[in-house]
Amino acid sequence: MTRFTKVFILFVLALGMIAVFGVSAQAENVLRVGMNAPVTLDPALHSNDPETALNRAIYDYLVEVLPDATIGGNLASDWTLSDDSLTYTFTLVQGVTFHDGSELTSADVVYTFNRLKEVSSPALSLLGEFEVSASDDYTVVFTLPAVNADFLYGVAARQALIISEGEDAPNVLGEGDASFENFNGTGPFILTQFDPGARAVLTANANYWNGAPALSGLEFIYIDDAVAQVDALLSGEVDFIFKVPIAQTERIDTADGVSVIQVATSQHPVIRLRTDEGFAGSDPLVLQAFKYATDREALNDILLQGRGTVGNNDPIAPVFEFFFDDTVENQTYDPARACELLTEAGLGTYEGTLYAPNAFEYADLAQVLQQQWSAACINVNIEVVEEGLYYDFSNPNNYFEVELGITGWGDRPSPQILLRQAYVAAGIETGFNESRFSDPEVEALVDEASRTTDDEARRAIYAQISQIFLERGPIIIPYFAPLFGGLRDSVQGLTMAPFPGLTDFRTVSISG
Repeated sequence: MTRFTKVFILFVLALGMIAVFGVSAQAENVLRVGMNAPVTLDPALHSNDPETALNRAIYDYLVEVLPDATIGGNLASDWTLSDDSLTYTFTLVQGVTFHDGSELTSADVVYTFNRLKEVSSPALSLLGEFEVSASDDYTVVFTLPAVNADFLYGVAARQALIISEGEDAPNVLGEGDASFENFNGTGPFILTQFDPGARAVLTANANYWNGAPALSGLEFIYIDDAVAQVDALLSGEVDFIFKVPIAQTERIDTADGVSVIQVATSQHPVIRLRTDEGFAGSDPLVLQAFKYATDREALNDILLQGRGTVGNNDPIAPVFEFFFDDTVENQTYDPARACELLTEAGLGTYEGTLYAPNAFEYADLAQVLQQQWSAACINVNIEVVEEGLYYDFSNPNNYFEVELGITGWGDRPSPQILLRQAYVAAGIETGFNESRFSDPEVEALVDEASRTTDDEARRAIYAQISQIFLERGPIIIPYFAPLFGGLRDSVQGLTMAPFPGLTDFRTVSISG
């Protein structure tokens, strides 16, 4: 063997070692996230966290909801509002390109928002009525027929991700080399592999307009069981999980190399009675009785280890600090008073079935409520329904139809969103107002708040709404729950969003 041959062999071996270590280093710079599998992939129609997470990585928003619930710029560098609050003008960042290399212009934004109308996107519940146009290649103008004080939250709605003009099949899988050509966003990551129900692999977009991500890639690993997700975190199979059940947090807290993330949110379960004619909840005395029959402090202690926040029995959560009215004197636990009210209402004793989804701690919540209510002349059987079936309208005992039920409501960045969706008559038609609550005074106040851009004035409106809910509201909110996640200590720069699918991975990195 000549000296040249020996040197050549050593050189080849060295290259091999560099390749091996290079692959290893790259793999270590891929963030692996465990979550449930997405179902609806269309950016305009998706709704849950896994679907949002996938789309958030591939696409960008015009403006976005930040973790503190404020609005920040994204593809729009700035925006202005006309004096009459009816015209919003957005200026686009220039030099932004889609993954296929085409440039982003205002035509793409106009196409995106018109498509939201065409496919009846859930984003329309926030956007309301609008017309959108382009005054030049980098200026987009929205014109409203009436003031909508939450319009920016509509522009930043989870489904308002910007797609390219003319894309009529976004996120539809193709074949062969064209498998992912319909996943064409401007976002920080590019989809390179998708195995439905198993995983999605994304590579960092080196040409990302806002600077290449610190990560070399993302891997979403689909694990539908929450306990199995925790197992995967503890075993090192994944680096981050969200929506951890509180019963599983101790496992993470006591393990090495991982930690629990806790984020205050407006997420909450609603215990509600139907208030339409023929149902017990149509009598305000019955609604009052249920409130006196419920020990909310005890529910928070038992079910959330005291980590939740007990607010008022209305959707204006304490996390909305400026709008939350902490002077409301809510009903205290008084079983005797509950019995008196039920007698006054002509019932004497309420007999019925309490329905709950098999999600979070809601089945346990139903059990504790059954015990509390039994001392307050309220006797219920419990029916726990698989979550997907519970929210499926084809099931005759779905959440919307039952007389007495528990419904889970995820985080919203504004109380107005919850009020408009679930506590006005229009929400009955859309399937969100499951209590069928329709109060003329509340209707007028919610409409006034929609047109009120002054925060002090809106705060006064919400205070009136809280008082009405105190007296005749159809719901009990036992607590506003924090969101729990689990994270490996090697992950840096990750801030879990209150709606965790919106977590921004652009500045995340992995150390060591």
